[in-house]
Amino acid sequence: MRYVKLFRALPLKSINIFRNQPVYKIPSKILLCFIALYLVYTSLLAQSIEKHTVEAITNHGTFKYQIDNSGEVDVADEFQDLFDELSALKDGSATVIFFPGIYYINAPVSIKMAGVKLVGHGHGGIDIHGANLATGTIFRFGKDAGPYCLTFDYAGRSKSFPAGESPWPNQNLKVEIENIAFVGYNNTGVDTAKGYSRFRKDTPNFRGLNWYPSKDRYDNVEVEGQRAIYLPPRPKVKGWGWGKCELLRISGCYFTEFYLGIDASWTDVSYINNNWFGQLTYAIRLNGPGMMVHNNLFADLETALKIKKTNFSTYSHNTFAYVGKCFEFKEVANSTITSNTLLNKKNNTGAASAGSFLFVEKSLGLNVMGNSINHEQDSRKKSVVTDKEANGQSFIQFNNSNHLNFSNNIILTPLTQTVVRLHNCTNSTVLDNKITFGEMGNAVAETGDSKGNFFRKIKVKNSDAFDDYKY
Repeated sequence: MRYVKLFRALPLKSINIFRNQPVYKIPSKILLCFIALYLVYTSLLAQSIEKHTVEAITNHGTFKYQIDNSGEVDVADEFQDLFDELSALKDGSATVIFFPGIYYINAPVSIKMAGVKLVGHGHGGIDIHGANLATGTIFRFGKDAGPYCLTFDYAGRSKSFPAGESPWPNQNLKVEIENIAFVGYNNTGVDTAKGYSRFRKDTPNFRGLNWYPSKDRYDNVEVEGQRAIYLPPRPKVKGWGWGKCELLRISGCYFTEFYLGIDASWTDVSYINNNWFGQLTYAIRLNGPGMMVHNNLFADLETALKIKKTNFSTYSHNTFAYVGKCFEFKEVANSTITSNTLLNKKNNTGAASAGSFLFVEKSLGLNVMGNSINHEQDSRKKSVVTDKEANGQSFIQFNNSNHLNFSNNIILTPLTQTVVRLHNCTNSTVLDNKITFGEMGNAVAETGDSKGNFFRKIKVKNSDAFDDYKY
């Protein structure tokens, strides 16, 4: 084993081993030797405890571990042993704290606990395509760590809370992760493992990358592509019992060089806040209600958010730069997309040249307001950036949407096609947006069986007169 578990205290029960036995006199020199050895042992133990790199705070006490964080040694087995030990605690919950350093993991690792929190020491993330400087707590996954690098699995309890009913069939999953940088292995088509920096103008050109894996990286990209965080489908529970992921909270983390950053089959409530997603194919794929995705940076991506089905969710104050597709929804209801910003510069000829800001397959009561978009590309959207042909969708498109509100957005583009399209939409409003477009393009159009919609342009001639300036 390349890690050392450091116990909380010395076993004191051994003091009474001579009870009910004849009493012997121990020479003072031997006794002094035992005392000296004991003091040396406790001193070495104390020094080891000071050198620990991982600390687990549980409802069974605190455990300390010494795991190599030099980045030179594969610690996948040590990680798995640690999490297996914590998972074996009866009705256990744990907060696991990882000291700064690089933890190299070259095999998949799984955690089976109803409630767990992983905490690192984030020092501003990491850029492995440019500055290439390691700081903070880094989980560096090797080539053989996929497809599911870190899996969180479901667990139950011996009795319910607070009633104390036993046995109790339900299984649950509550996951929190803070301040950890997750780094994958060579997903982007350039060899970052051997060294790549855009600052010294390494080739291929950084701004021309499409952020899709190179052809020789995987045989089947969707099956084999590395995911940093994976939450599998809920388990089948006997009788009336139920299994679900009740809470996912990820904050202050950094994800780079993966096929997919966060992949969750279903969550009841998700808080995805203050993270940095860079140089990925997909940043987030989620499914379930109650999503709160706020204040994240998404940069150099094929697709930022791909949402299967959600309700009463909010997506706000996120920043996108050099991104192919920002938002993709299969079905969304009673939710808001507000105060986000996108910058795709003209020289970003990779994923952004085949991208879009928002696509919705079906919605009810969706509110899209106050977003600021500067897309300096006459792009044509592709379903996957490596497709040969565009898929016919507009830069912003709503299909099968009822009671949609799309208002007060700024969209600056040179697009020579329709910028915003409503297809089979009803009872919706498109109001007071500032939209620019190129020659032969236009701002907003209806197609299909659209009816009962209201559209209002901003017209300068209808403006009230400004007041005279006074100082």
